[in-house]
Amino acid sequence: MASRRGLTLPFQPRPAGVSPRPWGDDPASVVIPLGILTVGLGIGVLAGVNPKLAIGATLGLAFASLVIANITVGLCLFTVVSFLDVLSNLGGFGVTKVIGLLLVMSWLATVATRSEGGNDFITAHPTMTYLLALFVAWSTLSFVWAASPGAALNTSFRYLQDLLLFLIVYTAIRERTHAIWLAAAFVGGATIAAVVALIYRPNPGQYDVARATGTIGDPNELAAVLVAGLLLAAVLIVLLRRSPALRVAAMGAAVLCAGGLFVTFSRGGLIALGFAMLAGVFLAGRWRAHAITALLVMSLGAVAYFGALAPQASRDRVLKADGGTGRTDIWHVGSRMVSAHPVRGVGSGNFQIVSGQYLLKPGSIKYDFFIDHPKVAHNTYLHVLAELGIVGIALFLSILGFALASALRAARTFAEAGDQDMDLLTRGVMLATLGILAADFFMSGQLSKQLWILLGAGPALLAIAKTRARRARLGATF
Repeated sequence: MASRRGLTLPFQPRPAGVSPRPWGDDPASVVIPLGILTVGLGIGVLAGVNPKLAIGATLGLAFASLVIANITVGLCLFTVVSFLDVLSNLGGFGVTKVIGLLLVMSWLATVATRSEGGNDFITAHPTMTYLLALFVAWSTLSFVWAASPGAALNTSFRYLQDLLLFLIVYTAIRERTHAIWLAAAFVGGATIAAVVALIYRPNPGQYDVARATGTIGDPNELAAVLVAGLLLAAVLIVLLRRSPALRVAAMGAAVLCAGGLFVTFSRGGLIALGFAMLAGVFLAGRWRAHAITALLVMSLGAVAYFGALAPQASRDRVLKADGGTGRTDIWHVGSRMVSAHPVRGVGSGNFQIVSGQYLLKPGSIKYDFFIDHPKVAHNTYLHVLAELGIVGIALFLSILGFALASALRAARTFAEAGDQDMDLLTRGVMLATLGILAADFFMSGQLSKQLWILLGAGPALLAIAKTRARRARLGATF
């Protein structure tokens, strides 16, 4: 029985003569339904004004609800949406940006309320935290000497978003099941992009053949993410061996990603796939036989498609280098920028803006790539070096090296603990990352959301592996 000193009854008796409130003792029981009703009416009115905005609002609200409930689910949904650049500006409504903002808010709430002391990224990796912050700070500082300070600040803000995404992945992926969910979400997004690529190919435009762009908007960028999706789908085929239906789905996703990759006719994408699969032979560990088999199957598939099925013009484009369709000219101009400003660069986001200033030197250059239609560097590492100098590229490469080293350490830790499935998944993530990084030699992908998701997965998997090893040691002790 409750005393009068300090203990509270589970309910408070209503004084005599006081009529009961129509909503009971809990105001939320009426506030929440009224809120839902108000939002529903608002979306209904919005649908009458602009259906596209109503669709975006509905998607955003559904996503907000899921993210609030579970940040891991929110990250997986964001991963799928990251492949749908067609939604990035739906009727002027930045759906992808709103989803990203909601994810950041959920992450901040999770970090503030999580009770696992000392298990956050800043505590676990203080040096890398400083380097991540320094990279964004250096990019932001470059507005001081950039020809376009606004472009420098805008690009720096996008780097900040990618840094936050990196940290969000570490926070959201805390268990082995979470890692499998993330891989499945990545494959799901890649499969959607591949299906669109196979169904629809735009007019040739600036290209000599009709190249698929899928939901990404650029054939080379599409090829890069499909390489990663294909590799992760191959991993899921093995991991889902106990679920025949899901395993068939993973096989279908692998075939679709391969088909979508082929119809991009991206030489860089095909080189990246070959590099990643060849690297897999050396990095696969106990899965080396699977890696060799996959390499042979994919090689035969590529030879069959480009040897017998692809149109002659498409086949010629893949087999003939011809200076990378102007890419070597862009690299030439980029190297001039590096020579002029080796330490600080020309300023973040300023490659296209100032490239025309580096044409008046001996050498044949296609001016339409710098005057009428300025292009990015078409090489991530040259792009970062030209814009941020030696300081920037050193910080950028340190982030890449840390993520890959973390994945490799995680794979070895899982292997030592006898966790074969997580060992395979971690090596798959590492190879998917290497695939995108190899493709980045032929495109400017330093701001790619898919790249930063995979980079964040490396240290996240390492944290899971360390927890797994620690529990194994405690089990052996007791």
